[in-house]
Amino acid sequence: MKTITNISLSITLAVILFSGCAPKGGAGMVGYQSDVKYGDAKAVETVTADFGSTDLQTTAESLTQSLLESRYIAKAPQPPKVRLRAVNNLTYEHIDTKAITDKIRIKLLKSGQVRFLADNANLNQVKDEREFTESATANKENKAMADSDYIITGNVRSIKKANDDVKDVYYNVSLELVSPQSGEILWADEKEIRKVTSKSSVGW
Repeated sequence: MKTITNISLSITLAVILFSGCAPKGGAGMVGYQSDVKYGDAKAVETVTADFGSTDLQTTAESLTQSLLESRYIAKAPQPPKVRLRAVNNLTYEHIDTKAITDKIRIKLLKSGQVRFLADNANLNQVKDEREFTESATANKENKAMADSDYIITGNVRSIKKANDDVKDVYYNVSLELVSPQSGEILWADEKEIRKVTSKSSVGW
């Protein structure tokens, strides 16, 4: 009987302690308190040497401005139709390259100097673009959708070197403006980024 009484008291005490630890309102995890704050989306981000938000923003800004100043865009009699291909990630780390192309596309569209065509994930090379345009020409309804004036292709590369004290990471993001009819590269530019990190007490 005494054993049963002790078990009952233990259960009651556990319930009381559990209730006291629960956050107000009864929601969430036991003992968990949220401390979320909004930060400046455009503030310089230096948490790690990996490709980050600041790199994304400066890359899109630099390459977009350079492209808009090229004579093929700046001096075009009317906004050309452009198709933006996926940027190839040739680095050692995971980089969301679609975030790069999306940001560039938004900036170009906001400029009013280019028109974008809906992309097709299966067309990744100039040869595919040309074949698609030629085959679509037979259907007048599809011609305007397929016939682009230019396509934009690109790559992201990186070089990483490290010793016992310092890690050096170099990024290179390049874009090219290509004529799908001739395959000629009409414009090209790059954004270079270098990050140097000193080793902390907890390692890299």
